[in-house]
Formats: sequence, C-alpha cells, structure tokens
Amino acid sequence: MLRRAANVAFTVPVFITINDCIVSVARADASEPRENIWGGPRETGEASSSSPSPGTSARLVLLDRVTPRTFSFARGDVVYLRSPSNQDRWVTRRLVALEGDWVTRAADDDVTKVPRGHCWIERVEAGTGDRDEDGRAVPLALLDARVSHVLWPPSEVGAVRRKTRPGRVLMRTTEVDPSAP
Repeated sequence: MLRRAANVAFTVPVFITINDCIVSVARADASEPRENIWGGPRETGEASSSSPSPGTSARLVLLDRVTPRTFSFARGDVVYLRSPSNQDRWVTRRLVALEGDWVTRAADDDVTKVPRGHCWIERVEAGTGDRDEDGRAVPLALLDARVSHVLWPPSEVGAVRRKTRPGRVLMRTTEVDPSAP
C-alpha cells in the first residue's frame, strides 16, 4: 500500500508538469471552418461530420505548450488562445502576423501595423458571420499554445499545417540604430 502511494505521489506531479508545460490535449471548437485550419477534409467532397460522440461537435487537438514559453510562434500557425471578447472561452485561430508586421485587411485592403506585444489573428475562413472574420490584433499574452495535431475525429487525424496567404503580410519593420553609420 505504501509503495503504491509512493508511485502515485511521484506520477501525479510528473503528469501535471507535462500537461502544463510540454504537451496536452484540448477540445477545439468544431464550428471553426475545417478547410484551412486543419489542412482540409481527408476525403473528397464535403467535409466529414464525425464527432467524438453523438450530440457533440468538437475536435480533440494536441497542444504544443513549449512554443509560447520560447516565443517561437510563426506566421501561419494555428494557435489556442483565450477569446479576446470572452475570457472564459478558448478558441483556435490562425496567426497571420507578428509584432511589427504590416497586414492587409481582407475586407477593404487597408494596411495595419501590428503593435508591439501583439499578433494578428483571424478566423480561418471568411463569410462565417463572426465579427472576428476579418482579424484583429491581440496581445501575445493571450496565446496559450500552438495546435500541432488533430487527434479526433479519425477522418482528420494528422499534423496541422502552417499556412499563409501570399500578399497578406506586406513587410516586417526592423529597428534601425540611429548611431550606426
């Protein structure tokens, strides 16, 4: 009995550390368009409507929790973050640009600079009726993890690809040292 308690006392903290700091599994909102975020449906024709259990419509995804700690997000990553409008809700979005980048807005071709400490995120597919569809700058502190793989439904299992639309990010500003010749 004491040996079993010692094993549990060792295993639980290790599991919690791995779950919080390295990798974990989460539910992603299945209302997110699948075409671009997840790399497209596996079969031809319409996207599959598989779900974890009858009556639910969610995907299970593998979250890379090392990326936010090392600040190694890249343009095109799918990220898991707290919703900027509702802090109790978690969402997945495509990271379009990083701080200092100039971004064209999809709706009107306006050019916007991403402020320092922020990134530009957007829903993956326009026309969903959500006010986030055009994207917005959000604080980097809201980003919790990078979505690396889809684990459920079986028809979509696989790595999540990094995608960027050409011409979206116009340029990256560089800091110029005024004392340099």
